[in-house]
Amino acid sequence: MSGWGLALRVARREAWRNKKRSILVVAMLALPVAGAAAADTLWRSSQVTAEQKAAWDMGRYDALVTDTGVPMYQAPDMSEAGPARDAAGNSPAPVRTAPETVAGLTALLPAGSHVGRPETLGHTQVQVTNGTSRAWGLVRDTDLGDPLLAGTADRVSGTVPAAPDQVTLSSALAGRLHKKAGDTVGLRTTDPVTGTVSPVLTVHVSGIYDRKSDPYGDVLFVRPGIFGPQQTGVAGAPSQATFPISVHGGVDWNLTKQLNAQGFTVQSKRLLADPPPRSQVPYYQFYAAHSDGSNNAQLAVVAIALSMILLEVVLLAGPAFAVSARRRRRDFGLLGAAGADGRRLRRIVLADGVVLGAAGGVLGAVVGIVASAVALPWFGHYTQQALGGFRLRPLELAGSALVGVGTGVAAAVAPAITTARQDVLTALTGRRGAVNTPWKLPLIGLAGVLAGSVLIVFGAWHGGQAVTITVIIGIVLAELGMVACTPLIVTWSGRLARVLPLTGRLALRDGARNRGRTAPALAAIMAAVAGASAVAMVINSDDAQSRRYYQSQLRMGQAVAQLDDGNSGVAGAVADRLVEQIVSVLPTSMVAVLQGIGFGDNQTTVPAPNIMRAPGNMCPDRLSTAAQAKDPRCSLGMSGRIQFLTGSTSVVSGGPELVRALLGRDDPAADAMLKTGGAVVFDKYDLATAGARPTVHLAISGTCDHPTTCAPQDEKQATLPAALVDSPRTDVSAIVAPGALDKLGVKFAPMAALFDTTRMPTTDEEQRADDLVAAAGISESFYVERGYQSQTWAGMLALGAVAGVVMLGAAAVATGLAITDAQNDLETLAAVGARPRVRRTLAASQAAVTAGLGAVLGAAFGLLPAVGLIEARAKQVTPEDMLSIQQTQFAPPWLYLGVVVVALPVLAAIGAAAVTRSRIEMRRRRG
Repeated sequence: MSGWGLALRVARREAWRNKKRSILVVAMLALPVAGAAAADTLWRSSQVTAEQKAAWDMGRYDALVTDTGVPMYQAPDMSEAGPARDAAGNSPAPVRTAPETVAGLTALLPAGSHVGRPETLGHTQVQVTNGTSRAWGLVRDTDLGDPLLAGTADRVSGTVPAAPDQVTLSSALAGRLHKKAGDTVGLRTTDPVTGTVSPVLTVHVSGIYDRKSDPYGDVLFVRPGIFGPQQTGVAGAPSQATFPISVHGGVDWNLTKQLNAQGFTVQSKRLLADPPPRSQVPYYQFYAAHSDGSNNAQLAVVAIALSMILLEVVLLAGPAFAVSARRRRRDFGLLGAAGADGRRLRRIVLADGVVLGAAGGVLGAVVGIVASAVALPWFGHYTQQALGGFRLRPLELAGSALVGVGTGVAAAVAPAITTARQDVLTALTGRRGAVNTPWKLPLIGLAGVLAGSVLIVFGAWHGGQAVTITVIIGIVLAELGMVACTPLIVTWSGRLARVLPLTGRLALRDGARNRGRTAPALAAIMAAVAGASAVAMVINSDDAQSRRYYQSQLRMGQAVAQLDDGNSGVAGAVADRLVEQIVSVLPTSMVAVLQGIGFGDNQTTVPAPNIMRAPGNMCPDRLSTAAQAKDPRCSLGMSGRIQFLTGSTSVVSGGPELVRALLGRDDPAADAMLKTGGAVVFDKYDLATAGARPTVHLAISGTCDHPTTCAPQDEKQATLPAALVDSPRTDVSAIVAPGALDKLGVKFAPMAALFDTTRMPTTDEEQRADDLVAAAGISESFYVERGYQSQTWAGMLALGAVAGVVMLGAAAVATGLAITDAQNDLETLAAVGARPRVRRTLAASQAAVTAGLGAVLGAAFGLLPAVGLIEARAKQVTPEDMLSIQQTQFAPPWLYLGVVVVALPVLAAIGAAAVTRSRIEMRRRRG
C-alpha cells in the first residue's frame, strides 16, 4: 500500500473512532464551504442574463428602438451609446426636429415589419394620492394589451387599462396605498425645471400588475399618451419615445447601423445572442471603453475578507488536530520505533486534515446548496430584485468543496510538523518533553506587524483609492504578524498566574504550557475582535462626525409644514385653514407663517428681493472651499437638512412671531423694527450701513423693462432700516415687515408654517399632521425636528454578534480540548481532595482566560487599522468638497469595547461552567 493510501486509511479509522471530535472539526471546516456554496448559488441565481432582460422588456418583439433625433454610435448590447462623430470629432446635426411616429419608423424597416405603440423612456415619476395617503410611482406607458408584449408584466388581479382614465398599479404600490382593482387614485406630476405641480388627475385602478424586471418597484402602467407625447423627463428634456418592433429574422447589425444613422438606438435580441466583432462597431473606435477601477478594489477587499475567514477556521480547527496528535503520541512513538521516519508521521497527520476536510467540503457544499434553494425566494424579496432562476455551477461548487480540503490540510500542518519532530523515547514513555519558547516565528510576526504598520501609516497620510488598498493590505499583514506572535504572548502570559486564584492560575499556566492548542484559539479571537473593533471604530467615528456637524434649521421639537411646492405659494385663506387643522392635532404653543416669493413660470417673471452687499462685505472671488469656510463673509452653511423652502429668494416676510419661531426667543429690537416697517438681518455683512441706524440694501430682480439687456443697477432697489440679530442662518437671510415692499411690486405668499410645540410630538401626531398636508395637495412631507438620529446601533449589534460568535466558539473549542487534554491533571486534583466544583471553575477560568486575553489584544490592536482607514478616507476628500473643512473625528466605541472585552468573556466563562460536568471519572493509569 502506498504511503498516502496507508495514511488515509489510518486517518479514516481514527476519525470514526473519535466521532465527537471529528464531528466538531467537520462542522468547523464545513461552515466556510457552506457559506461559499450558498453565496455562489445565490449570486448565480440572482444574475439576470441579457436574453432574459430583453424578453422581460420587449416580450415577443425583436427589438426596442429609441428615438434620439441625432445619429448615434452604440455598443451591440446597447449598454453604451453616444452621438456619432466625423473624422474631426464633431457630431452631425439632428436628422429631425419632431418626434418620430409609428408610420415614419415603419418606413425605415423591411417590408412586413410591425411597430408597436411607443412608450416613454423618460422614467416619469408621479405622486399617487389616496385621500390623505400618498406615494411616488414610476410611470410605464406601455400597452399591456398588446399580445406581443406578453411576458413583460405578471398579472396579480384585474385587467389591463382599457381607457385613458385607467391605470394598473404594482403590488408594492397598491399595498402602500391600500388599493385594489376597482378603486380610484389621484395622480400629480411635478415639472423638474420650474417645480410646477399639476392638478390632481383622478383615475381608476383597473388591475394589479408587477413589472417582470422590477417586481418590487412602485410602478404604474398607463396607456401611451395619457400624460401627453412631450411629457418631460427627469432632466427637463422631452422624453425619448421607445418603439417595440418585430422584424422577420430579427434585427441584425446592418439594420442597427442604418437605424443609428437615422437617429435611433437599438436593443436587439439577435445582437445579444450573436454580437458582431468589435472591429465592426464604430462606437468602440470613437469612444474609449469605460473601466471602473473600484471593481478591482472591491474584489481585493472581498478576497482579503475571505482569506481572513479561512484563517479563522484554520486557527479554530488547528487545536483539534494538535490535541488529536498529542493523544496519539504513543502510537506515533510505536510507528517511529518500527522504523517510520518523520515524513511518514507527518503524512499521517496531514491525512487527518484531508479526510476531515473532504467530509467538511462535501457536507458544506450540500448544506450551502440546500440553504440557497430554501432562501432564494426570501433573498429576492429582501434584496428587492428580480432573479434569473435557480442555477448551479458544478465546477464552482467543487472548487468551494476543495476549499474545505485545503482548510483542513492547512489546519493540520502545524501539528504534523510537531509530530514529525517528536522524540520516539519521549513519545513511548508518555512524557510531554521539553517545551521551548519559539523565537523564529515571533520574529517573523514582529516583522509583519512593523511592515503592516508602515503600510497603514503610509496609506493614512496619502490619499487615493490605490493607497486605501495599501492600508487594507497593511492591516492584513499586521494582523497575520500578530497571529504569528500569539504563541510567545501565550507563553509570557503564564507569568501573570501568580496574581490569580487557584483555578485561574491553573488555567493560565495550562494554556502557556500547551500553547499548541491555546495560541490558535486565542489568535482566532484576537483576529475577529481586531477586525470587528476596527470597523466599529470607523462606524462610530463617522457617526460622531455626523453628529458634531449636524445643524438643523429648526429647534428640537419644532415642526414645519411646507405650504407650497416651491412655485408660487398658496392663498392666505388656504394657509390659515391648514394651520388651524394642524394645530388641532399637534401640541402647539405658537405658530408663525413664513411668507416667500415663488419662482413663477416660463412666461412671467416674479419680482423678488435680494440683499445687495457692500463691496467690502462680499465673499472674495476665486477662494478655495477651505478658505471660504474660514472667511465669515462667505457664510458657508453646513446644515443637516433643509426642512422648508423659502421660494426663489432667502429674503422672506413675516411679523415678530416669525422672529421668535426662528430664534426661539424674543428680540425686542427685531420686534420693534418689524412693527415699524423695517427689516431684520442675521449676518452683519448683509448690512449696508452700520452704526446707530443700520440699514439693508435690497435689489428687486425681475423688474426691468427689458430683461434681456437688464443690468443689476437698472433693477428697482430699496433701502430699509434694519435690526441685526446675531444668529446667522443659511436658509433665511432677512425678514422684511409685511407690506414694506408692496410699492415695488413684491408680493409675498405663504410658503411655510412653523410650529413651536409644548413637547416632542409623537409619531402618530406627526402622521396625522402629514395626512392633513397631503390632503391639501402638498407633496412635501410634514417634518418634526428630532435632532440627529444615529443609525449605528444595527451595525454595532452585527459586529458584536460576529465577534461574539467567534469568541464563544473559539473559547468553547479551546476549553473542551483543554478539559480533554488535562484529564490526568483533573484526576490528580480529585486524588488530593479537590471538590467536584473545581472542574467547573477550572473550565470557566480557561474559557475566561482564552476569551479575555484574545479580546484585550484584539481590541487594542484594532485601533491602529481604524485610525489608518479613517485618515485614508479623509485624504480622499478633494479640497473642493465641503467635507474637507470638517475635522476628522476619532470616537472609540466604548460601550462596544466594554461588551467585547468584559461581557463576552464573562459569558464564555458562564457557558463553559454550565456545560462542564462536575464529576471527574477516574481512569486506570497505564503502567
